[in-house]
Amino acid sequence: MKKTIFLASLTIAATTLTGHAWADQKSTTMKQHAVIAPATQQGTNLSVTVDSAANPYEIAGIDDPKAFIEFFNKLQKAVAANDKKTVANLIAYPLRVNHDGTSVEIKSKKQFISKYNQIITDQVKKKLLAQDVDKVFVNWKGIMIGDGEIWISVFDHKIAVYAVNR
Repeated sequence: MKKTIFLASLTIAATTLTGHAWADQKSTTMKQHAVIAPATQQGTNLSVTVDSAANPYEIAGIDDPKAFIEFFNKLQKAVAANDKKTVANLIAYPLRVNHDGTSVEIKSKKQFISKYNQIITDQVKKKLLAQDVDKVFVNWKGIMIGDGEIWISVFDHKIAVYAVNR
């Protein structure tokens, strides 16, 4: 019985500390949610209000919100224009590309450009171009675009795309 209570307490504590947040620049707060029972599909969400008016991307490790907005706009513009070289410069290598349960590493700009159409699919492009910068999902792993098609974070003091799920 004591072991069960200890494990339940440990699970609750761990999941509470690994919440996520939605960045909403129009609001002066950011909601964080932690799922109490991660092992099940059902659970109770806790809402915690955090003052993040100055930087809604801070939880993702981004210190300068203007830099992220500039990065995001540049990425959208380059993808809309099918500018493979510019997009390749916005990637953190190796880039993780996930599809149907498999994962591939793209190790260089040259490899990214050669596989661009297989990575930046119509669905990935559609989700990126439809995404509002002030309505992105933010957590400690980074900033999610669409329904997880693109993940962005900071690598070597540079904002970059680090994963694409197609």
